Amino acid sequence: MVLTETLTNGQIERYSRQIIVPGVGGRAQERLLAAHAALVARPKDAAAALAYLAGSGVGRITIYPVANRAPYAALIERTRDLNADVQAALAKDGTQHATVHALSHAWPDHSPATFDVILALIGDQVAADVTARAARARRARAAVIARLDTPARIAILPAPPPCPLCAGADLLDAPHARAANAGVVAMAAVAEAFKLLAGLAGQQLESTLIDFDGYAARTRPLGREARGERHCICEAPLKSEEPS
Repeated sequence: MVLTETLTNGQIERYSRQIIVPGVGGRAQERLLAAHAALVARPKDAAAALAYLAGSGVGRITIYPVANRAPYAALIERTRDLNADVQAALAKDGTQHATVHALSHAWPDHSPATFDVILALIGDQVAADVTARAARARRARAAVIARLDTPARIAILPAPPPCPLCAGADLLDAPHARAANAGVVAMAAVAEAFKLLAGLAGQQLESTLIDFDGYAARTRPLGREARGERHCICEAPLKSEEPS
């Protein structure tokens, strides 16, 4: 992301409660406003995640739908009412379901070549497949992948490799039954994405997997899965962002 402007007086007032949180401050808020995040989630999970990201001031959010596009279009309309600083839109290469109204919110072809973070809330096979397509089509500087099935887990990938395609822990495999604590896990993943977008992760670049046993959690390092390939696409240099 490129920081081009300082906060306006109106933005300082709007985000004041967030800015005064220890460790956040004005610079982190500027990073959020300059950031471009991708969101992959079912409408119910996307609603809470989008409200959190938009409310915190993430400047651009591209949604990869995993169901009919109409519910997502309604979420985008609500996002505009929530925060005028935020631009939210549907990706053009989501599922085959589409409506004319929803497509009118899609980004133009010259949208940026990379995302700052891909946030995926995976609760079914379609969400896993769309996450894989998004990761292949649009490079990301970082990713947070939440598995909402049992056992629930969150992969935090701050500086690929590994990326969602090559990380261990079977992140994109067929999900099992939805976990009882799926909503809690999803919002924990959104909070982790917020920290990456705001630059609150410091210099810690180690990929981490959080495993949930009920509501208890434990963390462990997460490496690249050995699948026979010498390289993953995430190991190629990132493309520079094109002007929007």
